[in-house]
Amino acid sequence: MLAPRQIHNIAHPFIDSIYLKKEFGADICAGSLDILVIEAKRISTTASKEERDDLLLSFLGDLDLIKDAVESKTGKFNRVDIKYC
Repeated sequence: MLAPRQIHNIAHPFIDSIYLKKEFGADICAGSLDILVIEAKRISTTASKEERDDLLLSFLGDLDLIKDAVESKTGKFNRVDIKYC
């Protein structure tokens, strides 16, 4: 397995880390997928519902800009995964 490639200088209050990883399918002839993984920050449990909603809506509204910024740094990718724990 290849180590994920950290992406730097992409900032948003919702993003904790962002990286590219390769995913290989069962069929080796099919090649691999380049996946952009965005790990979200934990939203404070003391934040109001409105604050949490505003942060999430801001992120979703900026997602195309974030994807464009990453693509200009790294090239095309096949998919975006958003991880929130």
